[in-house]
Amino acid sequence: MPATVRDSDVLELAGMLLESPRQPGVRYRLDAVIGEGAHGIVYGATRLHDADAVRVVVKILRPRAVKELAGLAGMAVEKEVAALMRLSQRDLPTPYVVRFLDSGALRLGSAPLELPWIAVEYVEGGADGVTLSARVDGSVLGSGYAFDPVRAHNAVHCMTAGLRSIHEVGVVHRDLTPNNVLASGPVPSELYKISDFGLARVSETSTFGDILLGTPGYSAPEQCFPEDVPVGPYTDVFSLACSVYLLLTGEHYFDVLTVPETFVAARSSARRRILDARCVAPALAEQALLCDELDRVLARATRANPLERPAGAEELAAELLPLLAQATR
Repeated sequence: MPATVRDSDVLELAGMLLESPRQPGVRYRLDAVIGEGAHGIVYGATRLHDADAVRVVVKILRPRAVKELAGLAGMAVEKEVAALMRLSQRDLPTPYVVRFLDSGALRLGSAPLELPWIAVEYVEGGADGVTLSARVDGSVLGSGYAFDPVRAHNAVHCMTAGLRSIHEVGVVHRDLTPNNVLASGPVPSELYKISDFGLARVSETSTFGDILLGTPGYSAPEQCFPEDVPVGPYTDVFSLACSVYLLLTGEHYFDVLTVPETFVAARSSARRRILDARCVAPALAEQALLCDELDRVLARATRANPLERPAGAEELAAELLPLLAQATR
């Protein structure tokens, strides 16, 4: 392996064994690449311990990201590990957040660069897709509509319950999007789990500053200027409301390309209405007054001033879930 490590080198690690630095005798065999992101490459892997073999996921930071972010690359993994460990150490771990398993650093050959990695539980999405985004797309493709009220109620319950658990251990996710919510199980009893804590802020640690801001259309305005208004649970409420609009309509709440554009759009009082979208399920579209109430809740949850939003996931759930339950009657 050359002294200079490229992103392409990390795509060719199938079959490699990673030794756990935390758990004696545990190794992770990298099986195949199952996903790629801006900062990481994701492998389907197998956790090996004695005679046990369990399917897991291993995310490795890209060499390019490690070089560009310098010491912040390791901090990204440390934040994700700290966030997930806090949740896994609870007496009753939540089923609505991916379970942390392990973490370490990988060095290829004689290259001095260390690539942080993290292992988490494998979520089996099956033919219906492994992310909330994929399942919404599948619903639109298969039926012509986004989630009906029953399916939407279940998804919102899972996400708000998971987010509440995250906030209870002093963590703010900061990048809650439909692509960072994983799905398993068949429709309509599917289970949703919040994942990808790379931007998470643990209350005792510093933030990334202005390097990683989140996802356009889902990042709250305070993420652009954290020195003016600190991020908090209300930051994730903003992102969750945008995700709820997508699962109800199949469309993005804010039609933007950059995080700063999201900031500008959020400062406007104009908001998309549910009935503006073309793929709203008939069971919901037929109830205009109820849609107006849902619009009101989503508009409040995405206000530019975080103090005018619901304070946390529990408050948002208390407003959304009764309305979605009413829509099923």
